[in-house]
Amino acid sequence: MPQRPSTAGRFRLDIDGAAVTLLKQFSGLGAEADIAQSDTGPDRPPKKHVANVKWTPGRAKVGIAMGKGLYGWLKAALGGGDSSARNGVFKVADFDNKVKWLRTFSNALITEFTVPKLDGASKDAGFFDVAFEAEHVSWEAGTGEDIGVKIIPKTAAWLSANFKVTIGDLPCARVVSVDAFTWRCALASGAGSGDAHGVGTLQAASASVPDIKLSISSADYAAWADAAKKWFFKGASLEANEMKGRISLLSPTLKDEDELASIELVNVGFKCFAHADALLNSEQIPHFTVVLYVEEMMLNIKALDG
Repeated sequence: MPQRPSTAGRFRLDIDGAAVTLLKQFSGLGAEADIAQSDTGPDRPPKKHVANVKWTPGRAKVGIAMGKGLYGWLKAALGGGDSSARNGVFKVADFDNKVKWLRTFSNALITEFTVPKLDGASKDAGFFDVAFEAEHVSWEAGTGEDIGVKIIPKTAAWLSANFKVTIGDLPCARVVSVDAFTWRCALASGAGSGDAHGVGTLQAASASVPDIKLSISSADYAAWADAAKKWFFKGASLEANEMKGRISLLSPTLKDEDELASIELVNVGFKCFAHADALLNSEQIPHFTVVLYVEEMMLNIKALDG
């Protein structure tokens, strides 16, 4: 049965003892079995039995003010380091803020990190989605201690309209939107390992860095079209021609010096270039789309660095 996500204010997620300080929603860390079937003959239904037990992924929706525990975990995962496994606990409290039950997890690895759509016309607060899988999870009753959730000031919020894009030396001041994108890491269980319940040791197998899709005002079409023509048709698509990129998440001032966070893009190149749309009978400004491949990406949050 699908688990209802926790969206009220009386819950808390800790990563290696550090609270996730702007947690909007959390779900997962339930148990799930793979069921195998055995043929028992033409006149009998197949027998079913548990072949493997696993824990459902934990899924958190968090803001930029996510706390150093989760931030350090994300940086380690995106960086491809061997020390990216973490332990933690999710706590749920009653109306008196007393912990009623816990989901404790160990040797967990991040499998997804999603940046929401960035759109200059949006009025929505921005939140990241983080998914992880744990080698082991335990469900326990709380001891009645206070949950200790801190109130995060509204200034910690970030709007998905407040962003800036930089790609090489191309004009980016008129980027209208950046589609949502998700970094993923596939996991594998260690061969021959596992506990009494068949739960194996999780290991990072391979990471998948997403493409970046931009919508750009046609006012900058000529410069981008010229760069794309050189890239696709004139041989300027070698590794030496790949670009650096940056997606800056800004405060309401929209000033570079007030940048809240950034996503650094390493070795960026053209994957697709689409001509400007003719928006007939519309007052919208025509735009064109560009899809860029990226080899590596890194997350930096100014207030949590250091």
